[in-house]
Amino acid sequence: MAILITYPQKKIAPVWQQRLAAIAPVIYYPFRELTFKPLTKTAQHTLQQADYVVLTSAYAAACLVEHYAQLVQQAQLIVLSTKLAQQVAGCGQSILVAPQPHQQALVTYLEVLRQPQQKVVALVGNLTKLKVRAGWNLLPIYQNQWSATAAQQAQTDLAPLQFDRVLVTSPSNFTRFWQIHPHEPAPRFVALGATTAQVLRQQGLAVQVPAPQEHLLAAALALLAAPEFADD
Repeated sequence: MAILITYPQKKIAPVWQQRLAAIAPVIYYPFRELTFKPLTKTAQHTLQQADYVVLTSAYAAACLVEHYAQLVQQAQLIVLSTKLAQQVAGCGQSILVAPQPHQQALVTYLEVLRQPQQKVVALVGNLTKLKVRAGWNLLPIYQNQWSATAAQQAQTDLAPLQFDRVLVTSPSNFTRFWQIHPHEPAPRFVALGATTAQVLRQQGLAVQVPAPQEHLLAAALALLAAPEFADD
C-alpha cells in the first residue's frame, strides 16, 4: 500500500515528506498542466481599472507578478493567505489578507470593504470554482489542463499501485485520479478544502477535511499521517 498526494513534492515541507515516508511509500502526482494565458488588451484595461484585485491561487499570483504587476499599482490586492501576500509583495497599493484562508471568507470580507462603485477583478484559472458577487470580473490568467497523453501516462504510472491514503488538493485533481485508477478498494481520502470534499461526497466517498486555517496544507497532511486515520 502507498500514499498518494496530488500536489508537487517540492511544495511539501521536508519534515512532512520524512514523516509520511516512514509510514508508507509516497507518490507525488499533481494531475495538472498549468500554463500562462495572456490577457487580451481589453482584459488588461479591465485589470488596470480595478480597485480591488483578488488572488486565490499561487499560480495566478505568479502570472500577475511576472507579466502584469505594472497594471495593478493603484489597486488593493486581496489574497487568500499570508503566503500569497508574500508572493505578491511589492505589487499593488496595499495587500489585504482574507480573515480565513477559504474563498467564501475572502468574498464576504471584500463585500464589507467595497463600495458599490468600486471595481473588482479576480485573476483565476479556467477551472475556477470561485463564486463571486455582482460587479466582479473574472479574468482567466492561466489554463489548468490535462491532455490525453498525460492521462495515459498517469494510468501507466499509477494503475498498478494500491493506495490506502490519498490527499486530493482540488476537484480537478480528484476527477483526473478517479478516471484512471481502479475504484476498488477505495482509499481513504483527505481533501484540501470543503469544495474538493463536496466533489468526493457526491461520488459517495468518505473524506476527511481540515477546518479552515492559515496552514491548511499542514493540517491536511496531519490528517493523512494520523495513526487513527489508517484504522477508520
